[in-house]
Amino acid sequence: MKHIQELITAVEYQKPLIWNDPEPIKENDYTISWIEEITSDIDKLDPILIQYNNGQSEAQVFLHEILLKK
Repeated sequence: MKHIQELITAVEYQKPLIWNDPEPIKENDYTISWIEEITSDIDKLDPILIQYNNGQSEAQVFLHEILLKK
């Protein structure tokens, strides 16, 4: 995602999201199962807390690492 408003809209419409991990582990499911509350004042350099891998893992990721799942 390039803009925080894109993420807000995706969450609002419950679009499936994935984390584009810069150092992926082959077996992990990077589908985001939970994302912290997002507001429009979050800077794109602020980390965003997510859960992925069916809620088994969490990470702080940057906005540009979150993608719409294809």
